[in-house]
Amino acid sequence: MRLVRSLSFIEVLAMPVALMAPTAGMSLNTPFAALTAGTATPFIFVLSTIGIACVGAGFIRLTRHFNDAGSVYGLTKAAVGPRYGFMAGWCLALVYVTFVGTLLSGFATFADLLVAGITGIQLPWMVTVLVGGAAVWLLGYRSIKLSVHIFMVAEGISILLMFVLAAVIFAKGGAHGNSFSLTPLTPSGASFSGLSAALVFGFLTYIGFEGSATLGEESENPQTAIPLTVFSAVILSGLVFIIISFAQTIGFGLDAAGVKAYGSSAAPNTDLAQVFIGSWFGMVLNAGAAISTFACALASADGAARVLFSLGRDERLPLRLAAIHPTHHSPHWALGVSMVIGLLIAAAFVPFTDSPSNVYGWTGALATLAVIIAYGMTSIAAVVYFWKDDLAKRRYYQFLPIVVAVPLLAYTFYSQILPVPPAPLRYWPYVMLAFLAVGAGILVAQRNRVIKRDAAWEDRQFATQAEGVEA
Repeated sequence: MRLVRSLSFIEVLAMPVALMAPTAGMSLNTPFAALTAGTATPFIFVLSTIGIACVGAGFIRLTRHFNDAGSVYGLTKAAVGPRYGFMAGWCLALVYVTFVGTLLSGFATFADLLVAGITGIQLPWMVTVLVGGAAVWLLGYRSIKLSVHIFMVAEGISILLMFVLAAVIFAKGGAHGNSFSLTPLTPSGASFSGLSAALVFGFLTYIGFEGSATLGEESENPQTAIPLTVFSAVILSGLVFIIISFAQTIGFGLDAAGVKAYGSSAAPNTDLAQVFIGSWFGMVLNAGAAISTFACALASADGAARVLFSLGRDERLPLRLAAIHPTHHSPHWALGVSMVIGLLIAAAFVPFTDSPSNVYGWTGALATLAVIIAYGMTSIAAVVYFWKDDLAKRRYYQFLPIVVAVPLLAYTFYSQILPVPPAPLRYWPYVMLAFLAVGAGILVAQRNRVIKRDAAWEDRQFATQAEGVEA
């Protein structure tokens, strides 16, 4: 029941990049931010990068001491205790499994547009989801090395395409040839309430930044690679988000008409490509977005499989989930369960909509509530684990970020449920309560079971060595 250590730093870094899916984020989230932040949308991503860096600080410090395929589960279990860790891991499992259906729906959105643009044929979106799901299942079943190499190629191509578009926009001076200005990097023209509302969408774009933690038992050098890839993912993605949102803002224009067009755009990169390059490049960008969302679906499936594997290994869930394929060294049973549930989540919405983008938004909102809880529990665990030592040694500069992360996440969660959103999003808080109740029921049923506090049971020597390393 052991995973194999074979991944280099770059291969590990590919995981969080794929989970964040920069092309999808810059296509689907920026217009919502622009609705309230207007021309200050790039400034939102400056603030978001700082905020997510605070959330990431807890992950960075904990992964210097512990590594576990269960990511949040292993980290919080080791820092606070097995019961607390289970609830955090239970939420993260919901995130990754739901994201399988979410991102396959996103893949169908872009893939169907591409097929329709080339052939004129409109495919039923669930057919595309099933085809994409079969490909994800097959690739995830094989070695993780294959997955991370796909991530590197897919995200590399899609990000490069966005930068080509951005370079053309910059070269042409933005909308009307006279919109290039550094004003979008400041809060100028936006109200405090508008910035606060937009900040939520900025935070959501970073979901998945911690994904390398699920590879803690497959990295060649986890104590160095995992915290460094978490840090690198936040900084590198932040640069991408700031630059691309800046290009989009000046591409639409800084006047009222430009802001309105930006906020109402369903596909800002495609719309801008048609204006600045040509409709053909818009189709190329759709292909890049399809590739990016497919890679994100694969990364979600890989992450889900490893979280379920870790929970199964501790027998919080059926032990069968901890089975490792003898040839590919993948948690194939856990992958199968993740794929079936993820596909069923997507299929459940077939009677209610003809648009996969609706399914992407609806299921993504549910996963967002779960991931905020998982991140929040991890930040609290970091505070609990480090506070005595940090205060005793006056390491305030290290302690403050992980403390700040907690209210930031609390505000983001609050903004997701109030004001009450339309159906079906208004039901998701109750679904989360029910899901947490099931998790609590599992703990009650297993109240006499002894679970070791160690993360990654085969790597206890790493935790021992780390005790003398300053976080």
